[in-house]
Amino acid sequence: MPILNELATLVKRQRAEMGLTQERLAELAGLSRVTINQLETGKIGNLSLINAEQLANVVGYGLGVIGVRKAKDDVSQALEIAAKTASVSYTDPIPPETLRLAILHGVVAPNYIPQLRVLLDEAPVGVLSDITRQLEREDGVRPRSTWQKMRQLAAALGCTRGIWS
Repeated sequence: MPILNELATLVKRQRAEMGLTQERLAELAGLSRVTINQLETGKIGNLSLINAEQLANVVGYGLGVIGVRKAKDDVSQALEIAAKTASVSYTDPIPPETLRLAILHGVVAPNYIPQLRVLLDEAPVGVLSDITRQLEREDGVRPRSTWQKMRQLAAALGCTRGIWS
């Protein structure tokens, strides 16, 4: 099944980049570690749409029926989108460049701590994934390193989202 192979490749890559074990990903998706392992190794013959969607959502993707598959190559505005997402409830929005520096260096100005906490705790995982790809493209930082830096920031800011523990 091509869709299962595609999902397996995506899940394995994203899980590794996010620094999650198979066991932790299984917990977050409500599946067994064996299911995750079988998917990643190509040994699973069938996965329900509900389970596939839950799994895709945890790693920042969605499942849907589309006419033509498109590559998700344009992430050039991920930081701008993330900054807007993080700042919706605040009068002082975090500038995209400030967000970039915070994620790259693990330091954020005190007046932007609430915005960064919102981003890490509430933004769709797909937005966070896009940030990792933009930083890879523009700053040469590997996605796994960016995920680790975001995990460190989340811990320092007291974020409670499951992907950070």
